[in-house]
Amino acid sequence: MTTETLALVESPAQFLHVLEWCHAENTAERTRIIVLAPTDAVTVAQLAAMADYAEEEAIGLDWHTPRASTRAALRTLTQVRRTVAAARRLVLGDPFSGMIQALLPFARAGEVVVVDDGTATLEFAAQLVHGEPLRRWHARQSLLRMPLAHYARRHLGRTRLRLFTVMGVTALPGSRVDQHTYDWTRRRFGPPEVLRGTDVVGSSLVETGVVQAEAYLDAVAALAVRAGAAGRYFAHRREHPDKLRRLARRTGLRIVRPRVPLEIELRRGPVARELASFPSSVGYTLPLVLAGTGCRIAVQPLPEAMFSAGVSERARGFLARVGEEMRGAAALRDGRSSLAASSGVVL
Repeated sequence: MTTETLALVESPAQFLHVLEWCHAENTAERTRIIVLAPTDAVTVAQLAAMADYAEEEAIGLDWHTPRASTRAALRTLTQVRRTVAAARRLVLGDPFSGMIQALLPFARAGEVVVVDDGTATLEFAAQLVHGEPLRRWHARQSLLRMPLAHYARRHLGRTRLRLFTVMGVTALPGSRVDQHTYDWTRRRFGPPEVLRGTDVVGSSLVETGVVQAEAYLDAVAALAVRAGAAGRYFAHRREHPDKLRRLARRTGLRIVRPRVPLEIELRRGPVARELASFPSSVGYTLPLVLAGTGCRIAVQPLPEAMFSAGVSERARGFLARVGEEMRGAAALRDGRSSLAASSGVVL
């Protein structure tokens, strides 16, 4: 049976952006989402919560666990490739995913929509412009993955491609860029209660090997001291429990494990008047989600001393570019936010 729109997602943020796209296009009842779930419990729990929202929107859903084992991966490829081949339109949450890249050779869809997957969207757009194979900014590409990465780039170059994003991406050659403002999220949740003080938005830069653990803990501890009172630390779903326990002991911050993507968690509230964050996608997303609440996002720099030994110039350059993009995006939102002299963004 032909599926009009098939969405492939692997993370809660990708799931959220598919819901936003369905809302913007008014196509929920004609869309089916396939979740290619990872194995970590935090991500699985957030994906399950997002599945409940998909059910509310009358969106069909299938759940697969390809990373449980090699056999599970092969079984998923066998089961999902037929559905991919039958889809008239594909919505991709992560064009860098090995599983999604392995499915693309079976695709016959006339249109492909790529939804936001955090700041990786910026790297995806840059690789499209330069005709590079699709690979993550912080990862070393294996020889096995390179053919898939090259094929994915060629395949997307041959299709009618759309990018559904909140990032600072302008028109791409042969592609259409659709900007959105989290209309579904803002209509569905909030507005939040705003509390005094400062909360910290967590990062997985340590887990990805980009930043040294001790340097990161020191930086967060300095934020807690500057705030003047113990607030909350909203952990990234990939942050290791041992690191979070050490962080809590050193900083006095209360660790919060969001049960849904941070955009929904903070839109539901409560949310602190100031949110401190290292360069990440929240510099793009939270100004939209929290527009009009009076919250302030303070973007923290990443000094050279924080980087781990051996981190590539590609990774360093990407993070520097993210910081610049965040400031540029904030400056363009002068109707809803302004760039303060202290590197804060007032919402």
